[in-house]
Amino acid sequence: MKKLNNKGFVMMETLVVAIFIMVIFSIMYTNYYPLIGEYERREVYDDVDSKYAAFWIKRFIQHDSFPLTTTMINSINSYGYVKVSCNTITDDYRKTMCNKLVNELEVRGGSSSPNIYLTKYNLTDFKTFVKRDNNYSTFSSALHDYVEYLPKYDKVASLNFADYRIVIEFERKKNDVTYYAYSTIEVKK
Repeated sequence: MKKLNNKGFVMMETLVVAIFIMVIFSIMYTNYYPLIGEYERREVYDDVDSKYAAFWIKRFIQHDSFPLTTTMINSINSYGYVKVSCNTITDDYRKTMCNKLVNELEVRGGSSSPNIYLTKYNLTDFKTFVKRDNNYSTFSSALHDYVEYLPKYDKVASLNFADYRIVIEFERKKNDVTYYAYSTIEVKK
């Protein structure tokens, strides 16, 4: 019996398998790498500190000492939001507690008070108004990204019968780099 020379075939087979594996890894890398960037961009969306602060700000807004005036309602209906603060609260104790919460957030790295936007539960109008701010004169570019990320909440009202939502933008600093953290929660008023 004559033995065949398989040296060239083994080398070609190894090259084909190596190229196949490299193609698979390059496809995995090109699909995986953007996900890492997207995760890093969204890691400050609805983080624990922001959700905690949003919960307590929501509680202050839901209380009777926070008057929802006709001007506020008209602004929400016209622009999709109204910007509110702790100073709107009429009860001195709750106003003090709200300001202490905001000051605590500033001590943790923020250099300014959070921006609190009271919106309809359905965010369609708010999203539209934020998109119209092309030159970022009213809203930060990071808020544009966050609002784009949020669902519209298409239901007329929530399962808890909440008619409003708050969207909060917290300014934070880490290693001398300023970034924004966000949170949203429904408000029953």
